Amino acid sequence: MNLSLRPWVELTYLAAVLLLGGASAAGLGGNALLGIGGAVLIGWTLWREAPANGTPTGLHRFLLALLALTAFQFLPLPPGIWRHLPGREPIAAGFELASMSAPWLTVSLDPWGTLQSLVWWIPALALFVVFRSQGAAMSRHVITLVAVFAYVSVVIALAQYLGGSGYFYSITNRGNGVGLFANSNHFGSFMLMALALVAGQWIQDRPALMRVSPKLASGYLLIARLAPFAFGIFLSNSLACAILLWPVLGGVWLIYRPQTKLSWPLVVLGLPMLSIAMVWLLSSGVVSNDLMAKSGTVGISRGEFLANGLAMAKSFAPLGSGIGTFREIYPWFEELSVVGTTFVNHAHNDLLELVIETGLPGLVVLGFFLRWYGARLSSLWINDRERNPVAIAAAIGIGAVLIHCLADYPLRTAAISGLFGLCAVIMSRPPESRGSIAGMKADTRRAELLNI
Repeated sequence: MNLSLRPWVELTYLAAVLLLGGASAAGLGGNALLGIGGAVLIGWTLWREAPANGTPTGLHRFLLALLALTAFQFLPLPPGIWRHLPGREPIAAGFELASMSAPWLTVSLDPWGTLQSLVWWIPALALFVVFRSQGAAMSRHVITLVAVFAYVSVVIALAQYLGGSGYFYSITNRGNGVGLFANSNHFGSFMLMALALVAGQWIQDRPALMRVSPKLASGYLLIARLAPFAFGIFLSNSLACAILLWPVLGGVWLIYRPQTKLSWPLVVLGLPMLSIAMVWLLSSGVVSNDLMAKSGTVGISRGEFLANGLAMAKSFAPLGSGIGTFREIYPWFEELSVVGTTFVNHAHNDLLELVIETGLPGLVVLGFFLRWYGARLSSLWINDRERNPVAIAAAIGIGAVLIHCLADYPLRTAAISGLFGLCAVIMSRPPESRGSIAGMKADTRRAELLNI
């Protein structure tokens, strides 16, 4: 691929992911196209360029562990061993009742379901691979594109909220603003990530703006840029994202004011107190939610998902039931008296679902990622807080999604998982120039037009 053409191809694919990747099960056709396109991009990139030539991310241990976990799912085992794996005995007994010889079976209870689940991650992997390659599009261009889609999504969400129509998916949260997404919580996650990235890029460019005009570098202009994202979270009616908005804004403030010092005793005491306050708020009934209480539909609430999910995790520990098997095995653990026509597709807690499906090996793989994330964030915060605010903003976006995963499944949509992979690359990139000459000239012209 021509080096001058590559960034445009990458940005076009990113645009497609943001446009078509706003749903999981509800967006089958769009996700299929993204999977095909992503596979082509991955193959082309690896064929043209050795992986070692790209941006070093430090994620090789995590990726190798993830590959090993994936291969483990398809490991065939003889009946004598397979039936003794936790949670398999009832299935083995079924072969005996049917007077059938038990065949060799894989560790995953549903290998085809596992394969299907892995295919859904192709767009995220594609964006990670192509944007860490040599000659990839600059972070500022990526963030500009994300910002455009985010602002457009807020306008669409407002129309949906006010008019009750204009939704892109048949299975969606009608009555809430969801923008280009199917799920209001996932739309909220996108707003949080966009807010952090846009803030980080503006702060990165602020010194260049100061040289053009101090008014262009005013903090009020940053507030004006970020306000639509906060408004989008309000339109989404996502309690989790409304809560997460405050720590994200706090992180942005710390980037904007790098001289601000954090008192570690205050952090050590404040975080537990904040956690206790949040638990009280959710359990008291002051704020309507289904984390601590049952929803209007019997058997469908996060509290019930948690109770059943813990029973599932215990039953299949320590190896799990297999990636992509949650939906098939959840009915085994439902209370028969409350089973209705609505099915449960996810645990609405990705950490819990990870434990159910992959057990201890999955936690080990997650540990590799969290270790990398913590070390990289610490290095950025200590060494590059003023020099590379974009990378720290990407870390804030990743952190917001990881926390949201404790109450939902935002990474199951290609738009969020793809942006998550991009943020991992941005966290690993050195700081870019704080504003090009062309950009400064454009800012000067805008300042003259505004009589600044």
